[in-house]
Amino acid sequence: MSERLRFIIAGFFVGLAELLPGISGSTVAIAFNVYEKFITFLSNLKISNLTHNFKRLNEVFFLDLIIPFFIAMGLSVVFASKLIIYLYSEYTEYFSLFLAVLMCSIALLIIYRLKKEFNNFVVWNYYFLIGIIFGILLNLLNFVTSEPSLLALAIIGFIAFSFFLMPGISGSAILLSIGVYELVIGSVANIDLKILLPFGIGCIASLLIMPKFINYLLAEYKLQVMTFFASLILVSGVITSPFMSL
Repeated sequence: MSERLRFIIAGFFVGLAELLPGISGSTVAIAFNVYEKFITFLSNLKISNLTHNFKRLNEVFFLDLIIPFFIAMGLSVVFASKLIIYLYSEYTEYFSLFLAVLMCSIALLIIYRLKKEFNNFVVWNYYFLIGIIFGILLNLLNFVTSEPSLLALAIIGFIAFSFFLMPGISGSAILLSIGVYELVIGSVANIDLKILLPFGIGCIASLLIMPKFINYLLAEYKLQVMTFFASLILVSGVITSPFMSL
């Protein structure tokens, strides 16, 4: 398989992964061995690297690989989002149960991997308990309204894209955790620019700011960061279950 074809296929599955609150797009990128170049591309997004020399641009940004990657990812997101909205509206309880099981499973998988990697029983780690409490508070406080402001949407976009960059945690899982999953996925499916433009601005801001910071966090505090968000995803999965509304 050629490298360009691998990036195209990876882009399709990365987009699909980011629509579902399970495995993250970055984890899929790692599986296809495209994550390193993707993060390098983001890290190189500086004004000093811009030039009219296309050959130089391609050497710095891997444009012959990254452009097909983003096109495939965009197509996957647009078309698969329509299917997700259909399933959510027509089979709400079943789809909610699927999301709940998926989120709880991915949280437990993260916990298992952390225990194996760090030899640490993370359930008793206070970062885990903080994540549980934070997840419950997000649900009780109704952190985001049904019609969030432009600033709130930009912040949500910033947060979601930041987690898109982190292996192991899905941006969609975080959207579901803060109660805007259906709103964002529906906006993608219907091309609702009132939602997508401020959300996209937040994503771009994250793209420009977060790659180096995320790499630093994962390098220095991986156990703490992943433990906190594993517990947040776990409690969000439990709350998402249709049985919680009975």
